[in-house]
Amino acid sequence: MPADLGARITQIERMLRTVIRSPRLTNASIEGGAVQVYDEHGSLRALVGQQPDGTSGVTVVNGPQPPTPAPPTVAPALAALTVTWDGAFTDEAAAPLDFARIEVHVGPDAGFEPSQGTLRDTIETAQGGTVTVPLPYTAWWVRLRARTLAGVAGPASTAVESTPRQAAAADIQAGAVTAESLAADAITGKRIVGGRIDGAIVTGSTVRTGADGNRVVVTPTPPAPLEQIPSVLLHSASDLEKAPGALRANNKSDGTAFPTVELTAPAVQIDRWNRPDTSALQLRSPQLHEHGGAFTLTASTGLNREQGNVTIYGASGRGPAETALFRIDVEDGPEAPGDSDGQLRANTTVEATGTQFSVTTVSDRKVASATLTSDGIAVEGWITRPASDWQPLTLVPNVTSGSQYPHVRVTATGTLELCGYVNLADPEIRSGRLIAALPDGYQPPGVRRVLAPSSAGGTIIRLDINADGSLRLYPMVGSRASWIGFDGITCRAS
Repeated sequence: MPADLGARITQIERMLRTVIRSPRLTNASIEGGAVQVYDEHGSLRALVGQQPDGTSGVTVVNGPQPPTPAPPTVAPALAALTVTWDGAFTDEAAAPLDFARIEVHVGPDAGFEPSQGTLRDTIETAQGGTVTVPLPYTAWWVRLRARTLAGVAGPASTAVESTPRQAAAADIQAGAVTAESLAADAITGKRIVGGRIDGAIVTGSTVRTGADGNRVVVTPTPPAPLEQIPSVLLHSASDLEKAPGALRANNKSDGTAFPTVELTAPAVQIDRWNRPDTSALQLRSPQLHEHGGAFTLTASTGLNREQGNVTIYGASGRGPAETALFRIDVEDGPEAPGDSDGQLRANTTVEATGTQFSVTTVSDRKVASATLTSDGIAVEGWITRPASDWQPLTLVPNVTSGSQYPHVRVTATGTLELCGYVNLADPEIRSGRLIAALPDGYQPPGVRRVLAPSSAGGTIIRLDINADGSLRLYPMVGSRASWIGFDGITCRAS
């Protein structure tokens, strides 16, 4: 510095002018922040640098309101309107430099106000564009509104009215609709004829391979007299068919695990309870400690019992300590040999567990059986004794007599025989449910397990006749029944 004070002042002024004229941010940087841009009124208009959400860039805020777009050109299309904006604004205004998009709003009348609920599409360029808006067949009004990068929306344009065009003959003629013409969820009608549908899910409707004749029908609501369970129906095209065959899965009515599936053949006769008399296969999956797996194959499900029948039943145990059971029941018709008095039909039962195999045959009021175990073979010859009189059962509360009050007797062949019907106020069949008791002197020495007819098609219910005289129900396949029948139920009395 010069020693002279005046020279020093002159030099300082020259240095100050150099600093004022030089760039202010030469070699500058922003460290962990942003440069805020304000207008002449002190309003924040932009942020340059790190943004409040942690990203970096340039954010425009508090920008001016954009001008009003010119009214759109609206034309009818098939079930839609095409909306075109030419890129112009009213009063020949220029597009704002912070232009973001043009919003396409559709409303039911000319005076509607654009909102989030009326926004149907957007045009993303200031040069204009065309969008297609699917709409129902009624009059609609379209308005456009500009929006800036700062999120500021401008005034809406004048509303323009138009109505979507309905399909004409040229739109639906053969070959008019191609795969490229269909959008997802574009078809909401009830029927498509011809062609192919790939990768679709049909809910709440019926799918069939034909309108009549031999066909397969998938339906959520089978026709009466079939159970109202979603089913695959198998029509045989027979003129005698009263009900189609069916494949269906079911569970307990309360939704708990009891998965079963049933396959039935087409029926040509109906029993007295208006149920199809058909051959059937029922399958049930096991659940450890709850119930065993089971299957039942029967030649006739009808309750008229005017024909003979064959039933094959198998069940696994519920747990490690229980035994499995396999059983074949063969019963002749009411007028077949061996059923001289029309009461006890000739029948044979083959039963096997893990440790025992037995055969029992009944004919002409005589019973013979053979049992094979690891200890050897036990044979019981023909047994005769005076038959007892019919005695009424004692019913528990909420169980009432059906058309015939239930009775029990011991036959001349030493067989315990039941008859009659009971109605259940509560149709849910729970394991071990008590419904009645035998009179004194009619209790078997040990538990007897039989299958009982019930009101529900496909439901299989086991009836346990216990040594204390109690009659208890156990669901095997299905879990609901409004009545239980005892006609034809027999077991050993001793």
